Amino acid sequence: MKLLRRILLLVIALAAIAGVAAWTCPADLAYRYFGDRLAPLALRELSGTVWQGRATAAELFGQNLGALEWRLQAAPLLHGDAIAQLTLTGDGITASGLADRGADGQVSFRDVVAHMPARIAAPVLATPALDLLGTIEIDVNRARLHGAWLEEASGAAYWRDAAVAGAAQARLSDLQLTFASAAGGAISGVVHDLGGPLQADGTFTASLGRYDAQVRLAARGDDPRVTEVLQYVGQPQADGSRQLVIEGRQLGLF
Repeated sequence: MKLLRRILLLVIALAAIAGVAAWTCPADLAYRYFGDRLAPLALRELSGTVWQGRATAAELFGQNLGALEWRLQAAPLLHGDAIAQLTLTGDGITASGLADRGADGQVSFRDVVAHMPARIAAPVLATPALDLLGTIEIDVNRARLHGAWLEEASGAAYWRDAAVAGAAQARLSDLQLTFASAAGGAISGVVHDLGGPLQADGTFTASLGRYDAQVRLAARGDDPRVTEVLQYVGQPQADGSRQLVIEGRQLGLF
């Protein structure tokens, strides 16, 4: 009986030691052995522990997003899920939310809030004569990756304090894009202005690794500065508005 009790105490002690070792395991050491499971996310210059740490650089599909901090939840690990609270800080970019890598290997995100300078959208809008000013805010209720592609998402994006400079200058209307999953694995959305000198109405669709948007733009109240700006955007229409057509490849979350 005493022997059994000693063995039981030894097992408990070893379990406690293993638990402490895992809890305090340096992040860089764990990443050497298990980092490939985070693909397509790659982390550089790690500090802290597996449960709470920091990477000086987080790269997604080879693109450096900035510094990443994490706090891993212990309870979901019992079911084979890895759920972590993430905070990202980059060049004018901040983002936070929950990331979940399930036992099936799929990666999903929820309750994500991100802010970034509007200039990041310049390559998508393809208006080289204009500099985009203001801030883009993205609120994602839920998103899921399938390999490198964004397969499911719902939420909204806003262009706050929208303005342009360069060949023409004008204060625009704040814009809103709401999006949600649609049939056939697509993600569709609606674009509209939130009131102001620029009138905007359009639609957005992303599917099979591609996205396209069509937005009608017009100067509300014939605002002369907005009218001048619109000469550099889209194609002229018979009613004096402009039709902006955007097409391209969908790369992961971007």
